[in-house]
Amino acid sequence: MPDWVGGAEPGAAAPGAPPPGAPGAPGGGNPGNGNPGGANPGGGNPGAAPAAGGNGGAAGEGDAPAPNRFQSARTNFFKFAKSGGGGGGGGGGRGGGTHRNLRRAVRSFVGKSSGGARRATQRMAAERSATASLGRILSTAATAGIQETVRRLGFAQLATLPVQDIYAALVDVICEPGGELDESFAREAYIKALAEISEAQADLERPSPETTVSFLASFITNAIQNRLLNAVGNKVVAIPRDVAAVQNLEQQINDFIRGNVNDAMTEAGEDFPVDVIVSTIDDIYERSVVLLEGTDQEGPDVGTDDLEVEAHEEIA
Repeated sequence: MPDWVGGAEPGAAAPGAPPPGAPGAPGGGNPGNGNPGGANPGGGNPGAAPAAGGNGGAAGEGDAPAPNRFQSARTNFFKFAKSGGGGGGGGGGRGGGTHRNLRRAVRSFVGKSSGGARRATQRMAAERSATASLGRILSTAATAGIQETVRRLGFAQLATLPVQDIYAALVDVICEPGGELDESFAREAYIKALAEISEAQADLERPSPETTVSFLASFITNAIQNRLLNAVGNKVVAIPRDVAAVQNLEQQINDFIRGNVNDAMTEAGEDFPVDVIVSTIDDIYERSVVLLEGTDQEGPDVGTDDLEVEAHEEIA
């Protein structure tokens, strides 16, 4: 994300950046809706700090992103990828055998790169909105069945499809259509979550509370992972020796994030009433990011001095 996203004072613009509302500016040309893909129940333009109010808080809350804020996260992520991932004892959860450089990379990504857990959560508006939409559909399908649910949504033609195909076809209903990166993150997270829950052979015709929790947790985990890899994981494919090593690294990252998401969902409770689904999902996202920011108890983030010669080109 550009340095000025969410980090500038109100009314300020980056040098050389078009003024707000101008053609080519974020949200420009559509003052009534910052998201060109359509209305966003999760809140405004995912790329901009929201105004005061709502679950996200005021735009000025939290620490502003620091200069060169990606450097520490990318350095630690580079060390994690180069070492092959976790060291001893395996991995998911909030600590244990997960490689400390991964924990440090994630903590730096949340704290320095994103300006804190609240700002990081605010920037995931597209993902939060899509997750809430999925929660509504799962809640209705739990009692009425997915075929009846799509009929109520006005998509009776989908009711004749196999169950997994119905959920796949709902991607444009659950995730806002659009060509921006935020929308693509949400769509990819949903598609991955659907593949994972289908592979587990869960009953999606009338999803149980356990299936609903698992589906939503997969969605949130993949959404956070997409953000992390896009920002600081640019070498996760280049550094490992082969495809199997890449898959191993990605699985370790997914397990680590999923452990924190599971903890956040346990803290928030596993009930998803439709009337408060948006605030519930927003709360789970923020709890997850807060846990990710605070997992490393092994001292401050390492700088780049010890890797400057070795990794300068890798993290440039």
